Amino acid sequence: MSADVIQAAIAEARRRTAASDRDLQPAVAHFARQLQPVCRAWRLVPDHWFDGGAGMPTLAVTGPDGIPGVLKLAKPGELDAAARVMSAADGRGYARVLAWDADRGAMLIERLGPMLWTQAPTLAEQVTVVAPLLQAAWRVPREAGSPFIGKAAGLLAILTDFGPRYGSDLGAAMARATAYARELADTERPEVVCHGDPHAGNVLRRGDGWTLIDPDGFVGERAYDLGVVLRDACREIAAAQESQPGSGEALLREECRRLAGWCDVDAERVWRWAFVERVTTALYLRWHGYLDQAESFAATATLLARAAE
Repeated sequence: MSADVIQAAIAEARRRTAASDRDLQPAVAHFARQLQPVCRAWRLVPDHWFDGGAGMPTLAVTGPDGIPGVLKLAKPGELDAAARVMSAADGRGYARVLAWDADRGAMLIERLGPMLWTQAPTLAEQVTVVAPLLQAAWRVPREAGSPFIGKAAGLLAILTDFGPRYGSDLGAAMARATAYARELADTERPEVVCHGDPHAGNVLRRGDGWTLIDPDGFVGERAYDLGVVLRDACREIAAAQESQPGSGEALLREECRRLAGWCDVDAERVWRWAFVERVTTALYLRWHGYLDQAESFAATATLLARAAE
């Protein structure tokens, strides 16, 4: 059974490669080469692999002591920031790291429960959960995070490099996102170790509470993380807008104010980060070949850009 799970996970890694415009062959080769040796070295029994995601599959495993875990495997260096941040957090705001092999690019974390979006489907519910979690996660010492290089500059590069190929239909949204990204790049300051991607799929049930997984772990500003929280509410925005014109933007504005107030951050700055993230996520998903998911981000970005005109 374990060998079957390993082979199925490798096949899934290859399938994801075929669906993406990225050259993921080196990552797949590493995944296929290291998966079985890592399981042997840590005496892990693979149970199944998890569906979803754009990178290599993650596996549910059982350790030699019977404790369930989740194995993540990537090219050496790719998981280092996450491992450092989660280890430094020691269970406060983040999942616990059970083992980490930097040379093999392997990390074993505690196995958790369902994702937040399965139990708290509305943005209002998610804001209530994620805001205090981020406040705990931001207490990780700055030295645990990757050095500050400016997130906005990287997002501006995505808009500039990917826009002509993947965003030619997003005129007003691309223009607004580019203007916001330039302004943010000029004023961004290092504040905390950001999670980097605290959407509702990266918040999992732990006992009676919740915890974060998969941090990017770079030094940046709090408003960026809060913007990401708002980024993924595409269906809710679209449904509200269909019910009553203008209500989609109003819903998002209200949750932006609530989230920013909870964390004592400027709401307009959170709004701008959220918009830039919405547009760059659409481009990123198109690049990966996830066209259906990309369309929801593209459509809501267009809706919000028109509302601002």
